[in-house]
Amino acid sequence: MNTPEPPQVLDESSETYCYGHKDTPTRLRCSRCERPICGRCAIPASVGQHCPECVAEARRGAPKVRTALQATAPGVRAIIGITILFYIADQFFGLTNELASYPPATAAGQWYRLFTPMLLHANLLHIGLNMYILYIYGPHAEQAFGTVRFVAIYAISGFLGAVASYAFSPCQALGVGASGAVFGIAGVLFAYAYNRRSSALMGSFLGGLRFFIIANLVFGFIVPGIDNFAHLGGLASGLLLGFGFDRPASPTRTPVQLATAAAVIALGVALVVYRTVTFTCGF
Repeated sequence: MNTPEPPQVLDESSETYCYGHKDTPTRLRCSRCERPICGRCAIPASVGQHCPECVAEARRGAPKVRTALQATAPGVRAIIGITILFYIADQFFGLTNELASYPPATAAGQWYRLFTPMLLHANLLHIGLNMYILYIYGPHAEQAFGTVRFVAIYAISGFLGAVASYAFSPCQALGVGASGAVFGIAGVLFAYAYNRRSSALMGSFLGGLRFFIIANLVFGFIVPGIDNFAHLGGLASGLLLGFGFDRPASPTRTPVQLATAAAVIALGVALVVYRTVTFTCGF
């Protein structure tokens, strides 16, 4: 018959010292790596205590937590960030006179004014509303078309909005804002939802989008000082790009999308040429 071995007794006569504080005796150990640690080094954990080295290692290996906007809509996040930076810069350096939509300056050769107005805003309410709408609708468009196409849609719609403002607004109108680009995002989503209107979910989304577009257009025509031509130009651009970009996966999808983008840009260029050659106002 085997006799059970007596339980081992820890030898407590030898003293251990904290690995981080060599002159501090301790009986505590890291429950992860067994390093001796003193009360100053011990970091409470769900089980036992950990040393600073193990805690730092765990933090390095932990997955990065990203918001839904960071994970699914980096293009939206970048556009909002850039727009806010330009708004701040405008408050300090007065960029409006140099970058806003102003037909006489554009006709004189300052073509960059067909792109830069979407970066500027008149006040906090103006930028707040535009960026909030972009925050709400932008991620849907970016997930549907991808980041590169989403940014292209935003930029082209902003360009067409500025072109429409240049072509049809009064001579001395000064315009700023991303409304044309934002209406472009609404337009491309309208086309996307319309193509899937047989789905109950998409039908409901389409109804809400229709109400948003109509309500904002009516508001723009009622309230003075709003650049309705920029809204209409951006919306038309978004609708055209949406129906052209929303294609099933096939070898012809990319060529059709490129041709659609080129056609919309060409339409904008044609309007610019027409307005410029018939322009009669001066500075």
